[in-house]
Amino acid sequence: MRVGREQRREELRDWVRGGARGRGGRLIVEGEPGAGRTAYVREALAEAAALGCRVRYGAADPFTAELPLRAALDCLHPGGAGRAAVIALLREARRAEQGGGAGLAAMDLLVSGVEEWCARGPLLLVLDDLHRADPASLLLWRRLGRSADRLPLLLAATRRPLPRRPEVEQLCADLGTGPGGHTVRLEPLTGPESAGALRRMLGAEPGPRLWEAARQAGGNPRLLRELTAQWAGFIEITRDGREPRRGEDAKDTRGDGCGDRPADGPGGRPGRPVPPGDDRECGGVAELTLPEEELPDPPESLPRGLGYLSRPAYTTLRHAALLGPAFTPRELALVQARPAREVLADLEEPLLAGLLEDTGEQLRFRQPALRRALYAELPRPARTALHQEAAVALAGAGRDPARTAEQPLAGGALDRWAVRWLADAAQSLIAAAPAAAVELLERAAGQADRADREALEGSLADAALMLRRPESAQLLAALHGRAADPGARAALAFKLVSALMIEGDMARALAVTEDALAERVPSPALRLRLEACRVLALAERGCPAQAHVLAVPVVAEAARLGDPLCGAEAHHAMAFVLFHLGRGRESLRHVAEGIAWARRGPEANDMRLLLLANQAEGHERFDEPEPVAAALREARELALATRSTGRLVVTEALQAEFHYRLGDWDAALAGVARADGLPVSDGWLPVVVHGLRALVRGHRDEREAARAELALLPPDAFAAPAARRYGGHVLLARALLAERAGRPAEAVRELLPALADGPDEARAYERPWMLSEIVRLALECGDTATARAAVAACGRTAAALAEYPGPALALLRCEGLFAQDPRLLAQALERAERGGRPLVLGHAWEDLAVARAWHGELAAARSALAHAVAAYEVPGARWDIARADARLRTLGVRRGSRAARRRAASGWEALTPAELKVALLVAQGRSNPEIASALFLSARTVQTHVSHILAKLQVRSRAAVAAQAAARRPGPQAPPGPAAGPGP
Repeated sequence: MRVGREQRREELRDWVRGGARGRGGRLIVEGEPGAGRTAYVREALAEAAALGCRVRYGAADPFTAELPLRAALDCLHPGGAGRAAVIALLREARRAEQGGGAGLAAMDLLVSGVEEWCARGPLLLVLDDLHRADPASLLLWRRLGRSADRLPLLLAATRRPLPRRPEVEQLCADLGTGPGGHTVRLEPLTGPESAGALRRMLGAEPGPRLWEAARQAGGNPRLLRELTAQWAGFIEITRDGREPRRGEDAKDTRGDGCGDRPADGPGGRPGRPVPPGDDRECGGVAELTLPEEELPDPPESLPRGLGYLSRPAYTTLRHAALLGPAFTPRELALVQARPAREVLADLEEPLLAGLLEDTGEQLRFRQPALRRALYAELPRPARTALHQEAAVALAGAGRDPARTAEQPLAGGALDRWAVRWLADAAQSLIAAAPAAAVELLERAAGQADRADREALEGSLADAALMLRRPESAQLLAALHGRAADPGARAALAFKLVSALMIEGDMARALAVTEDALAERVPSPALRLRLEACRVLALAERGCPAQAHVLAVPVVAEAARLGDPLCGAEAHHAMAFVLFHLGRGRESLRHVAEGIAWARRGPEANDMRLLLLANQAEGHERFDEPEPVAAALREARELALATRSTGRLVVTEALQAEFHYRLGDWDAALAGVARADGLPVSDGWLPVVVHGLRALVRGHRDEREAARAELALLPPDAFAAPAARRYGGHVLLARALLAERAGRPAEAVRELLPALADGPDEARAYERPWMLSEIVRLALECGDTATARAAVAACGRTAAALAEYPGPALALLRCEGLFAQDPRLLAQALERAERGGRPLVLGHAWEDLAVARAWHGELAAARSALAHAVAAYEVPGARWDIARADARLRTLGVRRGSRAARRRAASGWEALTPAELKVALLVAQGRSNPEIASALFLSARTVQTHVSHILAKLQVRSRAAVAAQAAARRPGPQAPPGPAAGPGP
C-alpha cells in the first residue's frame, strides 16, 4: 500500500504468512470511505498469492443486498459450475413455499466447497464492504469464521462505520476478537504520511504551501488524491538544473493506492500496489503557484459521497458548515432554533463516520474541503439569509463578538441590525479580531448616517492601528484629515504616528508629530505621548543625542503626571534613545521602569507588551537567558489574555529566535508556525518566518525544503526598514545553500549587505556573525580584500556595541580566522562556551580545529573536531558536521572510522549532550515543566528527551534514572540549570 502505515502493513504480512503456514485466522478491516480498506486487503491477496495460497475476492453490492448469498457467491464462485449449482438451489428455495431447506443446502454446498479447497492448501477469502452484504452472506461468513480455527483458512472482510446494522456489528465483534481474530482500524493519515503520499503521487517533495493545503483532506487518502488531481494545474515541480514543470506532467496519481479502489492490472485483475520504498523519479520540490485561499473550490461531487447519512444528519451538517471549520453544539442549536439534545442526536452519525471530531471544547470538520463543498452547495441568497439569522442568534445569546462577526462578514451587505450591533460591540471586536473589525466598520461607515458615522470612524481608527497593515496609515491619515475637533485631531495624529512607526516611515512620523505639537492639544497626557513619539522618531532618524536632550524632560513630566501610560511611554522613549547611544545597561533599566509603570493600569497593557519584548531583546544581546525567558513568558500570557494579536506575533517570533539560538530548533519552528498563523501583516514577519525556517532546514541539510522556504518570500520582502533589520537569517540561509552547492564565492556575495554601515545594518542582531562568516568564506575563495574589509567592519561594530558579548566574540573569530591564530580562536571559544549556544560553539570548535591543523597540531585538531561535532549534534546541524569533516579531511584530520565515531546504542554513553542535561535534572526529581524552564526548552522537547533517555538506559521510570545516576556518579551533582524552588 502506498500511504505509509508501516506497522499495519507488517502486521498484515505476518497474518498472511501465518495462513500460508496453515494457521487460520479472521480479519476485520474498518475505515471511513476513501481510507484505503480495499487497497489494504488487496495487498493481502497479492501477498497470499505470491506465497502459493488460493485467493478469492468479492465485494458486496448495495443494489443486490436483498438477493440471498449474492455477496458470498460473488466471492467464492464468480463464475463456473460451482456458481450454477448454488444458484439452482437458491431458485428452488424461492419457488418452494418453505424454502429453508434448499437455502440451507446452498449454504452447505458453499461451506463444503471451502473445506475442499482448504484440504488442498491454504485459502484466503476477502469480502469487501461487509456493511452492504445480504443477511444470508453474513450468516455464511459467521459459519466460515468458526471453521477458520480448525482449517488453513484466512477470512477477511472490510466495513465502513456507517450504516450501522446490528447483525453486522455483532458479526464483526465475533470475528475480530478472540483467539485468531484481528480488527484493524485504518486511521486518517498523519502529516508525514500525507507528505509521503504526495511525494509518491508527484515524484517530488511537497513544498510548505502544498503541504499546508493538503490538510484540507483531513488525512483521507482518496480525498487527498482527488484534491491533488484538481490542483494539478497549479502545482509546479522544480528540480535542480531543470525547468519547472506543472503538476499535470508529473507522475500519474490514479494508481497510488491512496483510495479504496487501486488501479487494475492487466485483464481487470487487481493491480499489485507499489511498495512504499519505491520513490521513482522522486526529487525536487512540488509547490503550489497560488495561495491556498485562491485555489478552486473542492469538487462539487464531494457532498454526494455522503449518501450513507440520514437526511436529518446531512441537513444539520450543512448548517454546521455555515459556522466555519469549528463550532459548538450550542451554537448550532441557536442557529437552528432547536433544542441542543436534538442537534446532538443528528450529529451522532457525522461523528461516527469521522466527518467531525471532538476537540474537547468544539466539534471540528476533520476534512476542511468537505466543509467548503457543503457550504458552496447552498445557494448564495440562502447563505446570506442564514448568515444574518445566525448573527442575530449568536449575539442574542451573548456569544463572543469575534464569533458573531464571522456571520455578517460572510453574509454580504449589512442590515440595520448588524450596523447597530457593530457600533455597540466595536471595541470588543477590535481587541479580538482587528481584521474583521476593519472590514465590517468600513462597510458600516459607508452605509451609516452622519451621527453614527463619526462613532464608527473612531472605532475604525482603533481597528486600523491594531491591524498593523500598510493600508492602516492611509486610512488613519484620511480620518485625521476629516477631523475638526482639536482633541480628536490630536488623538488621530497619535494613532497615525504609531502606524507610520510600525511601517518604518520615521520621516513622515516625525513630520506628523511636529505638526500635531504645533496645534493645540487639550490633553496634557496626550501631548506628552506625542513628545515621546518625537523622541523615538529622532533617535531612529540618526539624531540620538538631540533625542536624549528632549527625553529627559519627558520622563520628568511623566513622573509629575503620575499616569501609568505616560510613565511607560516616557521610559520607553528614553530606553530607545539610550540603546541608540550604545548604553545598553542603562537602556534596560529604563525598560524595567517602564514595565513597572505599565503594570499600574490596564490601559498601559499594550505598552507593557512592547517593553517586555524590548526587555527580552536587550537581555538576549547580553546572553542572559533567564530574564529573556521570564520576559517572554509574561508577554505571551498578557498578549493571550488581552487578545493583542499584533503584540503576540512579536512575542512568538522572539520566542522562536530564542529557541533557535539555544539549539531547540523544533521549538523554534513551532514558534514561527504560530507567528505565521496569526492574522497580522507586519512587513518584517515573512522575513523572520521564512528566514528562520530556511536556516534551520539548511543547517539540517534539508536543501530542497530550505530553497522552497526562501522562494516563498515576496519580491518586496526587504522594503520595510524593520525587515532589513531582521533579514540576517535570510542572508545566512542563502549563503549556506550556496556553500553547500560548492559555490563559496556566491555565498560571500549573499552576505555582502552586512558590510554596509547604514543604521538598519548596524543594529541588525546577526550582523557581527555574518561578518565573521564573510571572513571564513572569503578566505576560502582567496578573496583577502573582502575578508579584511569584513574584519574592519566587525571591529567598528564591536567598538560601537562594546557592552555586548556577541560582537566581541565575532571580532575575535574574524581576527583569528584571518590570521589562522589558535590563540585568538581559543579566546573566541571561551566566550562561545559562556554564551551557551550550540551552533556558535560548534563553529568555534571547528575554527580552532582548522587552525590547529594548519599549525601541525593534528591530535589537538582531532579533539577539537570531535567537540565541534558534539556541539552540532545538539540541534541536529547535519550540514555543519559534514562541512567540518570535509574542511579537516583536506588537512589530514579525520575523526576515525565510522565504528569508532558511532555513539553507543545504550547506556549513559548513548545519551546526547542535551539528553544528558535532562537526565541529570530527572535524577534530581525535577518535573518536565521544571526542566523545560531550567533549560529553556519546550515541554514537548523535554518529553521527547525523557522518552529517549528511558529507552537508551533501558529503564521504565524516572526513579530508575535517578538510581542509575546515583550509582554512576555518587555524591551531589551541580544542576545544569537554575535551582528548583520549594515545592507546593
